[in-house]
Amino acid sequence: MSTKYKFVCSSCNFECISSIGAEVGSNYLVVAMACSSCATIDSYTLAKPGSINSELNAKPICQTCHSGDCLSVWDGLTCPHCSNHMRALGSPVGTRRPFKYW
Repeated sequence: MSTKYKFVCSSCNFECISSIGAEVGSNYLVVAMACSSCATIDSYTLAKPGSINSELNAKPICQTCHSGDCLSVWDGLTCPHCSNHMRALGSPVGTRRPFKYW
């Protein structure tokens, strides 16, 4: 499971929780993609180039607007709403913290 961060755009206050880059498996890639029509960011599973897995060879479809033509790999910096830079805040989301006695 890839590390996810909370991203915030300082100009339009858009927020999302996503990973950066691609998580590589034996026959698949998990990639953060941005939809230009509905301006959302989500993770999608893609077939690794040269893979024979027929279930993953289908084109990814946006989970919000159900369009596959507007998806592109997200660079981890650009806000899908206003095209300004986003920042990752704090430590990774979902990280288990050790118990503290004090």
